[in-house]
Amino acid sequence: MASEACSVAKPFSNGVFYHENPLEYAFPLLMLHIVIIGITTHIVYFLLRPLRQPRFVCDFIGGAIASHPTFSYLLVHIPFLAHGLFEEINEKFQETIFRPDALALLRVMSAYGIMIKFFLIGVKIDPANAWRGGWKPFFIGLCSMLVPMFALWASFVWLFKGYEYVNKDGETVIDGVGQPKMFIDLAGTACASSSYVMADTLTDLKLLSTELGRLAISASMTAELARWTFFGIRQVVDMMTQAHSSVLVILKVQVLPVVIVLVILVLFRLWMRWILKRTPNGGRVAGWHILMIMLAVMATGVVSDALGLGFLDVPMLMGLMVPNGPPLGMALVERLDLIATEVLQTLFFFGMGLKTNFKSIKHYKMSMFLLMLMIAGHVFKVLVTLAPAIYYKMSLHKATMLGLMLNFKGLVEVIVFLNLMNVQLLTSESFVVITISMMLTTGICSLVVSTCYDPLKTRDMVGYRALQHLHPHEKFSVVASMLNEDPVPILLNLIEASSVDEQTAVCIFALHLVELGGRANSSLISHRNRSNGDFNTAQMNRLLKAFINYEKKKDSAAVVVHPFTAICPYITMHQDICSLAMEKNVPLTIVPFPRKDVGANRELDNAARSVVPHVLLQSPCSVGILVHHALTSSRPFVLENFRYRVRVLFWGGNDDREALSYARRMARHAGVQVSVTRFLPFCNEKEDKDLSWDEMIFKEFARENVNNERVMVEEVAVRDIGQTISAIKAMERDCDLVMVGRRKSRSTLLDEAMQEWMESPELGAVGDMLASSDFADSSFSVLVIQQHDD
Repeated sequence: MASEACSVAKPFSNGVFYHENPLEYAFPLLMLHIVIIGITTHIVYFLLRPLRQPRFVCDFIGGAIASHPTFSYLLVHIPFLAHGLFEEINEKFQETIFRPDALALLRVMSAYGIMIKFFLIGVKIDPANAWRGGWKPFFIGLCSMLVPMFALWASFVWLFKGYEYVNKDGETVIDGVGQPKMFIDLAGTACASSSYVMADTLTDLKLLSTELGRLAISASMTAELARWTFFGIRQVVDMMTQAHSSVLVILKVQVLPVVIVLVILVLFRLWMRWILKRTPNGGRVAGWHILMIMLAVMATGVVSDALGLGFLDVPMLMGLMVPNGPPLGMALVERLDLIATEVLQTLFFFGMGLKTNFKSIKHYKMSMFLLMLMIAGHVFKVLVTLAPAIYYKMSLHKATMLGLMLNFKGLVEVIVFLNLMNVQLLTSESFVVITISMMLTTGICSLVVSTCYDPLKTRDMVGYRALQHLHPHEKFSVVASMLNEDPVPILLNLIEASSVDEQTAVCIFALHLVELGGRANSSLISHRNRSNGDFNTAQMNRLLKAFINYEKKKDSAAVVVHPFTAICPYITMHQDICSLAMEKNVPLTIVPFPRKDVGANRELDNAARSVVPHVLLQSPCSVGILVHHALTSSRPFVLENFRYRVRVLFWGGNDDREALSYARRMARHAGVQVSVTRFLPFCNEKEDKDLSWDEMIFKEFARENVNNERVMVEEVAVRDIGQTISAIKAMERDCDLVMVGRRKSRSTLLDEAMQEWMESPELGAVGDMLASSDFADSSFSVLVIQQHDD
């Protein structure tokens, strides 16, 4: 921030009753600034929501509007029709709101907010993710940054070469642009990608958990590391080549501050480890630890500024020393991110809007050249990204989307350009043009990506998408997702019931869903080595280890477990489930659905239930919704002498036929009893194609199991809703699992009676009734099946 010599207004007034104007004092005016920018940015966000614009674009536009004289003009003129009098009021309003002494406190508060924001950026980022993706994101990130950077730098030098001149201070400058020596900094920042900005924008677009989103973050980390490494080396070389810079000066100015900072970081890291040891497993970090960390961050900001390193870089490095995720990283983000992002960061954009003065543009030709080159650089970056992406077998569509993602800009780039302007390497004119080009590029790229990229429709599945089409002895694959340990015993029982014999292989993709807390980037971690099949248990909890133990106990090549951990926001967990189902070509995905009146962790249960509707809508295969009760969740899984009782409630339709097809497979297991009850209306129904299919699959199931003592088939005619519920209740003590289709081909008595009373429409009428409090004491769990619609 540029320092300006001005007096600071007194903080508080005595009030209007003492004939004092509150707006002539610092604190009331600061509160007014917060209100103005808060309301403006949220209005802009609401208006731009249909265009799917990220938070940066909305904050930028909101800050520009709130801090621009047009805002005060509208405030004064809209309610009134008079002219002369309110022109004077408008002028007075601007002098009061935007006077220099009133803005001094705003700049201090926004600087403090940005320091906290940069610390949180460091907390959220895990640098190790840059290497977890292998060579693919490394080369894509490196090429997408270095090639456009040098091309844009060369273009700057060539285009502006004839406009340079030496000013009275002996510096080479270009009117309306700045000093030519900043071209490399300008090109590097414009062509690099910030991993934090990338994660922030992808979160706004709900693409953080996608395969392409994770690749973009890993590539941006590589680009970011390359940029800072290049600039660090260049700064040292520049200082060494200066005539007046002796070795002693270099040691004093460069090496000594770095050594001091490294000592601070090492001590801070040790302190963070000590805090983690003092925090109970699964517990919350003590409040006084958070307070002391904040005081340390502020103290380090003072020290780093005194050492000439700036007040932002060292706090961000301190954030990198904090172990991200729960418990410490999540606690810091939960307690600090809201105020830093929603209040203090908006003040920064308000202040930046004051610097973005369109009236400062005087050299239109230079500004137009600069704008064209910036936009051309962003376009060229997309084209350069295509080469390594296509080399790694990516489609042209996905490679283009990746190139557009790597053009996302945000807070980090704005800070860099603002610092260049503060040290007078950039002029105010070029700063306006550059920030406008960033905003336009990010806005357009965000709109195109959110419109044209659907992660679940980018490739075709190979194989069957529904159980009904599987051959009896064909390999059975399933994605079993879970947020906590509650459904694990039920899932293991269900999977064992599906493992019918040694000739029929069963492949389980066990997916542990973990909330993205205290992290910037999501990740999908595979815990099984592809080459040798060994498990990497270091990053696994006992939830996934239960599935591994099941495979070991089976001691059979017919059962294979692939454990995964997905770290992502609750709102995009369905993308990880559906993407894994698509990648592995499974015919069935099972998602848990905790009952609403049980469970110790209500927040986690609500999150699990919120995932289900999205999976039903976007799943590339059939979906099984596993409704687990308190009694069934607490019952352990026992493999020895396995016994399992399954009941299918069959009305008819695609989903009921899918449930019957699953039961058909289970009926071949020696330890599974299957009972199928077909509900028939009291009067005959009109024959149709769907009813014919129901008849065929039901009779085929009965014929296959006519000599199977473990299978029972019955048909029940029901006259009204009372008979239907009574018939279902009579069966509840005789089973461990009830399977039912979610949708019916024809309106049933239950559909008509329960339509107004359903609490969970995603379960269907029958599933909702079985999950209701009327069956709270039942010992069975419920599997609601939805067949994939081809």
